[in-house]
Amino acid sequence: MGARLKMKDLEAATGIGREAIRFYIREGMLPEPERPGRNVAYYNDDHVLHIRAIKRLQTEAFLPLAAIRDLMKTADVRALAEGRGPEIAALLPSMLGEGEAGPACTLDAAAAMSGLHADEIEAMARRGIIDIGPDGCLADRDARICRLWGELRAAGFEASDGFDLDHLQRYQEVSAWLADLEVTKFLGTLATRQGSEAAARVGAEGLLLARDLFGALHVRAALRALQQARPSGDSE
Repeated sequence: MGARLKMKDLEAATGIGREAIRFYIREGMLPEPERPGRNVAYYNDDHVLHIRAIKRLQTEAFLPLAAIRDLMKTADVRALAEGRGPEIAALLPSMLGEGEAGPACTLDAAAAMSGLHADEIEAMARRGIIDIGPDGCLADRDARICRLWGELRAAGFEASDGFDLDHLQRYQEVSAWLADLEVTKFLGTLATRQGSEAAARVGAEGLLLARDLFGALHVRAALRALQQARPSGDSE
């Protein structure tokens, strides 16, 4: 829960006045504060998260208060407050076994979008890096992998310099190892939760956080490797 907050602290942390805060409590959009005495109320980090989620849903999704109140009864409030709500929602269908999130695209469309040749995309599929369906289409997520690989090529990472499909497959193998770690270590605890949607929602949140954590660690490791590879005589 974090530190206890007085009303003035909650106002400062959220930019919301006390009358609005009291209104949200009356409407069931905020938890009741801790009340150790008749004229004493303490709030906490949970109240800050709820208010940030309400503000984001009002200013970015333009939802009315009644809709926000209903949504927050079941939604991941932290994800809404931090703006990850749409990403989690996009992951839920595939995590619930209802197919890939996002529309599929044809092989030709994926090639045009990524700048890759169709035969290279087909080679990626043969290696198990992506999938091409019986109808010749790629799921949205696989088309995005093609686009990102094409953007790396366009940035100057040429196959002739070693950035070929063998290199890409090593990325895929590291990702598969990390995914196995997440499922067996991080997400295994979800089996004890009631309801597949609740488990999938927490799992989606965990995957997104792990993605961001891995990205930060990757950048840190790359910078350290570059620093170590620099000749000792080089100056800043």
